[in-house]
Amino acid sequence: MEDSYQKQQFEARLERIRTREPEPHVATNTGSQNRQASGASGRRVPFAFVLAFMTGVLVLLAANVISFQTQGESSFFLKILGTVGPFAIAGALLFVIMIGLGMRDKPHVIGLAAGLVAMYLGEAYLAWLLPDLWMALYSPEHLDNMLIQAGLRTPPIVSY
Repeated sequence: MEDSYQKQQFEARLERIRTREPEPHVATNTGSQNRQASGASGRRVPFAFVLAFMTGVLVLLAANVISFQTQGESSFFLKILGTVGPFAIAGALLFVIMIGLGMRDKPHVIGLAAGLVAMYLGEAYLAWLLPDLWMALYSPEHLDNMLIQAGLRTPPIVSY
């Protein structure tokens, strides 16, 4: 009895499904259409990337200056800062900035990483372009050593 009732209910459901009209086909975007508005240029760099890039540059510069200025200090904390070097200081600063400002999405992280790499590779060239600023941040001797190591200045010839 129960079995025949379930069969009847099942058959009634199948009949309702069969009589239903098929839904119309909805066109989907295949991505082949040109989505640019007239007069719009190609892909643009998001502002978040530019902001994060500049933050990465400034953080590594600040870490380098902190590491340089704390060398030879007698305070325990300053000795630790001078010992760990600029990358540990930059990592700690970036951790605080990323958590504090919410810079954890893709454009921010890529921008921060690109800014760090650009500053690491290009600091000597910036020092060559802005020597007065770098002498104020570091020392004239450190600026000379930086430029000589980068090949932007010839070392002084010492004759005996």
